[in-house]
Order: sequence, then structure tokens, then C-alpha cells
Amino acid sequence: MRKILVAVDLQNDFIDGSLAVPNAGDVIPVINAAKHDYDLVYFTLDWHCVNHCSFNTNGGPWPPHCVHHTHGAALPDCLLEGMDEGCMRFVLKGQRVEQYGMFADVNPNTQDYFVPGDEVTVCGIASEYCVFETLKNIYAIAVAVGFKVRVWLGATAKFDNYDGILGFCKEHGIEVV
Repeated sequence: MRKILVAVDLQNDFIDGSLAVPNAGDVIPVINAAKHDYDLVYFTLDWHCVNHCSFNTNGGPWPPHCVHHTHGAALPDCLLEGMDEGCMRFVLKGQRVEQYGMFADVNPNTQDYFVPGDEVTVCGIASEYCVFETLKNIYAIAVAVGFKVRVWLGATAKFDNYDGILGFCKEHGIEVV
């Protein structure tokens, strides 16, 4: 069994930048302290072009954020310190279209992220959007492939509440830690 942490969108713009989530910085030391307890850590990253469709400057709902190759799109340096490169994977999303969840278009039969028997823990920023959608995507793969999914709320920042995630977890028997 591999223990995999899926750390969703721990990017500077969501911590203290243009689309900051309240208290998002509080999850960074929690995740940083536990990252070595996992065999693999998948970091999902919003990775937008300068004129992305989700930006309010282009008719979308959000201020410009996580523009590729900028400080706002980067992870805090401490998250990568001391990690073996072979234990990390960076998964980009939202490059061309608005995309909250990672793994939405992943075919369970041909993907190389998860295998039967894995234990996958999902956390990150923000509960109501990207963490929730990524959880739903991973759960769909888990059903097809055969692995366990959990949500780590103590390492998940929220705008307002955890209601969506908690309801989904209860409905599908997903462990909340």
C-alpha cells in the first residue's frame, strides 16, 4: 500500500495573494510537518495563462491569479525543502479552461497516478472549490481502481465552510481526518 497525499493548490496567490483564502497560510506548516509521512505527494497547481477565461478581466468570476511562471503560481519554498524529487509530482490544471478539480478528465483504466490498494489523502486550498472537486474526481477513480480516499480537514483551508465536502464524504463513506 502506498500512502499518497494530494495537496491541492497550495499556491501563493491563494495564501496571501490576489485570491487569498482566509487563514490559508495556517495549513502550510501542518502539511509541511506531515509530508514525509507519505510515499508520494502530488501537488496540484492552478496554472493559468495571462488572459485566462476565469479572470474577471476576461468576463470570468475571479481576479487574475496563479499566472504560470509567476510568484503567485508558486508553492511556498518550505513545502519542497527536504523532499526527495522522486516522491513529488506536480499536476497542472486550468491551463486552457476553467478547471476546479484535478483528475476530471482522467481515464481510470489508463491513468498512472493511483493503483489498487493505495491510501489517498486529499487536502489543500479551498474546501468549497478545488479541494472538493478534486476529491470528487479522485473518488470516481478510486471506485474504478480500488483504493481508499480520505479528506484531511485540518490541512484544508476554506472560504466559508466544509459543508459540501462533509456531505459528500458522508454520502460516499469517505473518512474525514
